[in-house]
Amino acid sequence: MARKEESIEELARREASVEAELAKSRAESLARSQQLAKEVPARFFALCTELRQAVMRFNAAGAPEKRFQWRESAALAARDSNLNADFNCALSRPGAEITMVLNQMGRAGKPDVYLIEVTGVLKDEGFFLRCEGQVRNGRVDYRLSLDLKRLELTIDKLAERLVIAAAKQDISVLKQD
Repeated sequence: MARKEESIEELARREASVEAELAKSRAESLARSQQLAKEVPARFFALCTELRQAVMRFNAAGAPEKRFQWRESAALAARDSNLNADFNCALSRPGAEITMVLNQMGRAGKPDVYLIEVTGVLKDEGFFLRCEGQVRNGRVDYRLSLDLKRLELTIDKLAERLVIAAAKQDISVLKQD
């Protein structure tokens, strides 16, 4: 059966439709990127506060010789409005060191991407944990990975789990759901 040949008008409408869909897709992608650029740093600041509170709770309940030391950068303490600043915090005690940072990745012609990254050493075992924001149905969800393997752990439980993992010097605490 012979295929109907497309008219010039149909071709023009189809091309216009494709271009409109592409423009719409680019606009939606830009809006999601801008939402992430705003919300991921805010979640980092909230997560640092949660982590500091978890450390304070542990230190208040525990023996003085088992307390964690808490450090945070001047930019984090001052809540510097320049998101290029050095934002990090850390907790440590003998046998455990955990550092959380807000990393910025610049992209040409697009909004910057922010990642929350946690590195640490528990006993002699190092680890790398990353929290990546993703916009789904208009809200930001976070995907966590530990040493490049997906975690079922949610970002809402992360601060307490980091303190527990450091206290036990056991990375498997982060792998539990």
